Amino acid sequence: MKNYKIKINVDGQEYFTLADILPEKGYLDILFIAKTPALVSVEAGHYFQGKQGRMLWNRLSEYNILKVPYGEFEDKYLLENNYGITDIVKVPRNYGNEPSDKEYKNGLQRIMTIVKKFNPKVIVFVYKAVLDNIIRLNFNIRTKSSYGFNPELDKYFNSRVFVFPMPGTPCKSFEAVEAMSGLKQLLKK
Repeated sequence: MKNYKIKINVDGQEYFTLADILPEKGYLDILFIAKTPALVSVEAGHYFQGKQGRMLWNRLSEYNILKVPYGEFEDKYLLENNYGITDIVKVPRNYGNEPSDKEYKNGLQRIMTIVKKFNPKVIVFVYKAVLDNIIRLNFNIRTKSSYGFNPELDKYFNSRVFVFPMPGTPCKSFEAVEAMSGLKQLLKK
């Protein structure tokens, strides 16, 4: 069974992390942007294997945005659905250990290279705080993003910008339903 665990070198230090899951060429319908791999996910060799991370896969399944056979790892099915995934910061860390401003700035440069290459229909920021930090640090935007689509930010990424309504966040249930229904509808086109 394939896993995505790799070793990287950052500032002379080696880390195990998760490889980006991206096609060799072409475009993407969705580019998922996470914050940083969780240690439990790196250990498993698959994205979003922690308690909160599993909620991402569950919600995508609930809205039939990603269909995965029972018992399989969800990230194995991203490419065949024309989806990709990366992190703003590749060095893994536990929940609550936030990346620095410098890491966010460096990560965005890498993300924008990926966006330019794969021209995703929609960029899904898995965590609202990731997008809020990016727009504050790189575009001097002090207004916070919203769950769901953020059309005022599309011009900065040349893609539709979407904040995932992750369970366990301040996102209200009606906002989550509206956001996920909108994402599902966009992908039908």
